[in-house]
Amino acid sequence: MAERTATSGTTSAGRGLSVALAGDWMATRGAVFGDSDRARSLRTVLARADFAFANLEVAAGDWQGHPVRDPWGSTLAAGTHVLDGLRDAGITMVSCANNHAMDMGAEGLLARLRGLADRGVAAAGAGADLTTARMPAYVDRPAGSAALIACTASYAPGQEAAPTGLQLPGRPGISPLRHRRIIDVTAEQLAVLRAVDRESGLAAGRAGLVAMMGTDPWGEDADPYPFVGGLFRAGETPGISTHVDEQDLSAILPWVREARLRSDLVVVSVHSHESGGSPLEPAAFLRAFAHAVIEAGADMVVGHGPHRLRGIEVHRGRPVFHSLGNLVSQIELTERLPAEDYAKVSSNGPLTPFGFFNARSLADTRGFGVHSEYWETVVPVVTTAPPADDAGRHRPAVVELHPVTLGFGLPAHRRGRPERARPADGHRILKELGELSAPFGTALEITEGPHGPVGLLPLR
Repeated sequence: MAERTATSGTTSAGRGLSVALAGDWMATRGAVFGDSDRARSLRTVLARADFAFANLEVAAGDWQGHPVRDPWGSTLAAGTHVLDGLRDAGITMVSCANNHAMDMGAEGLLARLRGLADRGVAAAGAGADLTTARMPAYVDRPAGSAALIACTASYAPGQEAAPTGLQLPGRPGISPLRHRRIIDVTAEQLAVLRAVDRESGLAAGRAGLVAMMGTDPWGEDADPYPFVGGLFRAGETPGISTHVDEQDLSAILPWVREARLRSDLVVVSVHSHESGGSPLEPAAFLRAFAHAVIEAGADMVVGHGPHRLRGIEVHRGRPVFHSLGNLVSQIELTERLPAEDYAKVSSNGPLTPFGFFNARSLADTRGFGVHSEYWETVVPVVTTAPPADDAGRHRPAVVELHPVTLGFGLPAHRRGRPERARPADGHRILKELGELSAPFGTALEITEGPHGPVGLLPLR
């Protein structure tokens, strides 16, 4: 990753547009930005852009609704006051499609959407029914317009929105992006699995279902072969492959094309905890999804979910940020938790909210608190070249990458608030991001800006 010195600036002049992108925004208390020069500098990056995006991963609806059993760790809910901080930070559009969207049920989701609308923050990826959840959200500025389309691959069954029917209304929820995970094994290993299915009694236990259906979808001829929640297939080499759900993809792409015709810029957001061969790699279905939406008209794809940085890919001149990690992380400052969460940890007495998190992390000796990669990220600013004429299309021309730290090693009540990284940390973060991006053929440069190092990715 080459280094060079920045001159007067790297953004496009004229009528180009800029979009600042953030990862997971998990604010539960407030005062997200501190009063240091580095915090103010980062806040200026968000506020100065024409549009600023974040993944709002907290059920911020004043605890309206009822807690839904959470398979992901703990309920993440807060008061609507955290939405004021979101707006005041300059965030203009958010994704509500993530695995915490339904933590307070449908009522809580709708309360959060109302709170965002009241504050003038555009929200996509969730709604009162499936069509609403799929639709773009639009933001208009004097210089131009942007559209946001959002979906999530990580969610619990039943949290996806449902369409309105002839007799009954639809179900509030998220815009889903399903996928298939197929496990390749040798022919000999597959034969063993089939034998286990027969000889353990699993096959016999399905007899009633098979009688009703008239066929056995788990039968000897099934390919891939379903077994204890997995899909297995005979292959030359054992491995795992993932495939985007064509039905969901076909439902999302028309909205991308619609947004392309109705706005200057199209941003697609995807939330996913799934990974490829390692936690640092995106799953194959995510790359396929990103390529498809760009080919349908998206100008950029922003990923989040694994709470750490992943590499940047450029497809047809458009950037794909496979994960932007966390920008705000106040999970441990959650003020209210359901009884089911408290039951997940051992305690000799009544638990308080912080007591729960302290018990779960063994006094901050395991979990997020001991891994620095969860407390650093970048904020990309994508800038377009000015169109040739009024009918021309804005095209992303350059990406600036502002390195950020969130106070790793500080007490829980002080960490999780973002600020521009110190120079040494900024160079390291950008260098590591360059190494993560290299397998995609993406080469980053490092510029020296007035507030420290900034990554630079020209788009061709």
